[in-house]
Amino acid sequence: MTPAPRSVRRFVGRLRAGDPTAPPIPAPRADRAQDRPPAIFLIGCQRSGTSLLRRIVDSHSRIACPPETSFVLPLVEVLHDRRSTRGFHAMGYGPAEVAEALASFVASFYEGYAAAQGKPRWADKTPHYVDCLDDLWTLFGPSARFVVIVRHGLDVAYSLSDPRRRYPAIDASVAAAGGDVPTGAGGFWAAQNRKILDFVAVHPDACHVLRYEDLTTSPEATLEPMFAFLHEPWEPRVVHYASVEHHAGVEDPDVAKLKRIVPNSGTHRAWPPEVHARVRAACEPVLSELGYS
Repeated sequence: MTPAPRSVRRFVGRLRAGDPTAPPIPAPRADRAQDRPPAIFLIGCQRSGTSLLRRIVDSHSRIACPPETSFVLPLVEVLHDRRSTRGFHAMGYGPAEVAEALASFVASFYEGYAAAQGKPRWADKTPHYVDCLDDLWTLFGPSARFVVIVRHGLDVAYSLSDPRRRYPAIDASVAAAGGDVPTGAGGFWAAQNRKILDFVAVHPDACHVLRYEDLTTSPEATLEPMFAFLHEPWEPRVVHYASVEHHAGVEDPDVAKLKRIVPNSGTHRAWPPEVHARVRAACEPVLSELGYS
């Protein structure tokens, strides 16, 4: 094999040595962030109404929202892995170039999905992405829009404690609560919503917060401002999401069975007083911060 020219060998050597004078290499991507339609992320703790919100948004003629994707969470680990960072640096790529290329890669899947549905925009609904909100901002902010849905912590904990289902996401919290499932579920809700509140506080203009209780009792009044925030026209058909075909996948199976939006609040009142008190304590102070008395 013919040796590489001396100039190329010198250039690679400078990159390996971390020479700041080495010219930067463009990130390997075909488009630019400003050329993409603003990303939409539907954010909320598990059992907070994210599946319902997903089907509502997916019913809009201009927005495609698939079932939970989950692939972004492992991908963004590359932004924090020291060996990966060193490898990118050795090739001449800095954090900004890596994030830009990764954003293009991630967006390409959503854009392909939206195009297949004949829609110009995409949204994602994956509750686990509460754990990587800052990374989503690194990839897609500040143009990205975040629609946050919150629900009474005790109702969420009651749902997460349903013995007919298992939610691995709460396992660590349940273990920390000594195996007490309702209390652990309450602690999990508080921790996830703390992350959400902190993110909203830093990026208020990019976030729109709605309550599950308002969504299920006054759908139109709650959803019209949300779509206005997304700069999309109001379409009454989104309230009748069951009349629109949606792809199946990971989501609350009960949503697929329901034909209309119905109130579903106050379930936690079925708990005995002592359980109710323990879970409420586990949900504080976030419960009060969100205005749930």
